Amino acid sequence: MGFGLCLIGYFLVNVLPVISIFSAAMLPGLALLLWGLWRLAPYHKIFYYSFFFTLTGVPFGIYYTLYSLADVGIIPELLVLGGTIFGIVEWAYLAWGFLFHVLVLLGMAKLMTELGLWGFQSAAWRNLTFAVIYYLLFFLVKMPFMAAHAAPFIIPLTILRYLCMFLNLWLLFRSWQVVLPEGSDSEPTEVPLNGRGKA
Repeated sequence: MGFGLCLIGYFLVNVLPVISIFSAAMLPGLALLLWGLWRLAPYHKIFYYSFFFTLTGVPFGIYYTLYSLADVGIIPELLVLGGTIFGIVEWAYLAWGFLFHVLVLLGMAKLMTELGLWGFQSAAWRNLTFAVIYYLLFFLVKMPFMAAHAAPFIIPLTILRYLCMFLNLWLLFRSWQVVLPEGSDSEPTEVPLNGRGKA
């Protein structure tokens, strides 16, 4: 059930925190991602690397959990975590998110290639391409020299962000459903859906 755990973890880490009060969901989400990646590691070494890299995301989960509690007034003293500190953490988390997506989606693309699941392979490369475009554009827009010109990029970047999240959730769901279904994840299914494996 590695893909199933990653599906739920990805939702908690990337989708729920869109509403800041739900940033506290990041810690349990990271735990599920770690569990899922550890279970996927025997199938491809990149998932092993992804597991250890995802461990470095735990401090971000702690920070955003504490900041969300301060933001809603539960622990107002922690508002000192805002301001300059928040800006630094935000930049670091963007870099972390970029590398996380690259590792996990690359691992999925490589695994699907070895299994001959070309539909899933194509979907993983597509999602990786969209993720790289999104993060590079986001980094560019956040540069100081772009401050006066960022407005036209806000809506397209928001759409691209939600598109990336949806496509990644769908790929993880289909991978859990077809490639490593619940109760039979000891061996990946090699030729689902008439040998093509569409994600």
